[in-house]
Amino acid sequence: MRHPLLCAAFLLALAGIAGCAYPTRNEAIGSGGGHPYTWADPNPNSVGEALVIVTASGGGTRAAALSMAVLKTMDEVKLASGKSLADEIDILSSVSGGSVTAGYFAMTGVAGLPTLEANFIRKDGMTPLLLRGLNPVGLAVLSTPSVERIDLLIDYLDKQLFKDATFQSLVGRRPYLILNAADMVEGTPFPFTQNTMDLLCSDLTQMKLSTAVAASAAFPVALSPVTLKNYRPCAKRPPGWLDPALRTSWYLNPPRVAWARTADAYVKGEKKYVHLLDGGIADNLGVSEPFRLLTSDDVAPVLTDYIARGRIKKIIFVMINARSAKPSDLDKTQETPGPLAMLTASIGSSIDRASFGTAERLRNLLQTDFRGFANAAAAAGQKDAAANFRTVADNTQFIAVDFDSIKDPACRQRFHSIDTSWSLSGTEIDALKAMGEALLTESHYFPEALQMINGRPDRPFTTINEACALLPNPGG
Repeated sequence: MRHPLLCAAFLLALAGIAGCAYPTRNEAIGSGGGHPYTWADPNPNSVGEALVIVTASGGGTRAAALSMAVLKTMDEVKLASGKSLADEIDILSSVSGGSVTAGYFAMTGVAGLPTLEANFIRKDGMTPLLLRGLNPVGLAVLSTPSVERIDLLIDYLDKQLFKDATFQSLVGRRPYLILNAADMVEGTPFPFTQNTMDLLCSDLTQMKLSTAVAASAAFPVALSPVTLKNYRPCAKRPPGWLDPALRTSWYLNPPRVAWARTADAYVKGEKKYVHLLDGGIADNLGVSEPFRLLTSDDVAPVLTDYIARGRIKKIIFVMINARSAKPSDLDKTQETPGPLAMLTASIGSSIDRASFGTAERLRNLLQTDFRGFANAAAAAGQKDAAANFRTVADNTQFIAVDFDSIKDPACRQRFHSIDTSWSLSGTEIDALKAMGEALLTESHYFPEALQMINGRPDRPFTTINEACALLPNPGG
């Protein structure tokens, strides 16, 4: 009788699970009662009037490892105060795999990087996810509304790193973390900030970091979306920037208008739920929100005001791009690709290529906007503000950590071909760590950035050639 009873108990348990509702990922505003997670006004620090921004792209463990390497290298640039450049990062914005590193760094600082490497980057993350999802109990649970495929990743991130920590743990700390997902219906970026969550009358501090990281890394089809509830209507008034943004000419500022239209749908309650997927769908570099903060007064922090008043006179912007450019066998045959090949190629290529060449365009856009602000301030008789904007335009160092800057084509292809999965070999991880260090420190703009903040290297850094030697040709 034991086996029939066990089977009956199992079926009853499944029936109970099947009756569960969909999981609640976000709470209504005011439910926490504590301070919100917003930009913390910086005190004068060892880099003086310099703003330090780091963005980290998507790309699975490859992106997480490359981002970790850059942050570790920044920690080995020492300043006159005895602090490191990593200690002085003001804004850290990320997507997908880069969000794992960014989220954990924001929570633990430099001290947490060894744990990140040991517990996540050097672990085989794919096998636990597959084993949990494909065993009979796992399949049964995943067939119910209460547990979705994205929960496999959320639970794994909590087990290995975040331990159910929420954004509340980041209140008042540096750097200011911006994890980026994408609204799968609108195709617009969804930055996890309180500014964004206000549109949904939701409290960011009550959200688990693992949930936001998983939303940022929810690769289409393979993982289910993270679904947020819109708590509108509520007492929270629509933001003051929304109406002016809606009246902006689309021809003058398409991104502002697109985001305003999405935000308007949130505020009006037209979208009862927001389904979020991998942020790479909309911005695989995590640069859109930092760029908006630097060039508009729509949302806090209003960095243009900091610049106009001379509080920010220098900017160091490090953009980490772990995009893939792996050769495809589809190019070697006339055979028509199958549905799965077409699906994966269309999703992967659109995410990876969306970041191609962005670094130089962003540099030019920032300098153009700053000079435009200077001209507008001068025309308004604001001489000091005009001078301050010109100063920033001339003192913005933009450093791109990008495999495309590897001159050796064979080496460049080897790094571009590293898988974007959650499991890499020890050799690949060692090579990525070395290459992240080398690409940062051999950038044309790195010496100028060091001079600007009076920074000095703690030790000789790995070269690109040395990093290339750590990742041999697959054929030997």
